[in-house]
Amino acid sequence: MAEAANVRQNLQNVPSIFEISAAETLDNLIYPALSKIFDYFGLRLDFKLWGSLRVQEELSPLLTWLLQYLYLRKRASSFGESFYGLQRTATETGELLTRRQQFLSATVLTLLPYVERKLRSRSARHEDTSPWEGRLLSAFHAFHAAKAMHTFLYLIKYAASHSPVFRALRLTLRYPSEPPREDQWTYLVLKMLEVLAFFLQFVQWWYSNDQRRKVGGALINPEAMPKKELPDEVQQTMPKRGECPVCLLPVQTPTACSVSGYVFCWKCIVSHMKEHGSCPVTHYPITLEDLVRIYET
Repeated sequence: MAEAANVRQNLQNVPSIFEISAAETLDNLIYPALSKIFDYFGLRLDFKLWGSLRVQEELSPLLTWLLQYLYLRKRASSFGESFYGLQRTATETGELLTRRQQFLSATVLTLLPYVERKLRSRSARHEDTSPWEGRLLSAFHAFHAAKAMHTFLYLIKYAASHSPVFRALRLTLRYPSEPPREDQWTYLVLKMLEVLAFFLQFVQWWYSNDQRRKVGGALINPEAMPKKELPDEVQQTMPKRGECPVCLLPVQTPTACSVSGYVFCWKCIVSHMKEHGSCPVTHYPITLEDLVRIYET
């Protein structure tokens, strides 16, 4: 009875799903925005670990974890949750986080999005992935399905938490009954970090793919050199109409490169892009999003 009463009391003091979604969006914004900043300044971990094993990794996950742990330690909430005035408490007792829950919460907040983002990035680039990576990606799909179910139960006031992660940690989100007690320096540091949230949003907007193409403009395609000006040996090796510039065979599964306008075989252009990251003809940088499949009618 006491446990049910505590659950009902917490449910009356928890935020709406829209506030929770906004807090999660802000939390998910930290890592990509920091990655763009660190990539711009070239800040990465790069050292020899053992033998031929070399560590080349970014600093963004580490700094993201430290930031989340700082907020969980000082305010019992993540960066995004603190920004929207939310607080994590124990589902059964309503008490604040223990040291173990603070550590686990910061780890889950950082590790799960990082691993999923890496797996999806490798899959989008059609890189060779091991079977366990495929199973792990399927596990993330199952996790999102379970989270959607928890969200529905949360909306109808049947569950105390909106996520299976919160349920596993026995936590829920609520409005704090009183403002957090913290010294002046801690308050100033955390307030400055919250102000930087707007800067992080701006960085993410600026570097988004759609906006980057609108602001940066399109590359000017080079004009083709007349064949009569080319040496004979070069003219003999040039692809004929309908041939792929890479394999010099009739194009199979025609795919156009939107950066340069040339048409290649799908396998040829994807293989070249993975190895060189550029168009085989113009050498302009390209990604998988720059490849357009051509369907003949």
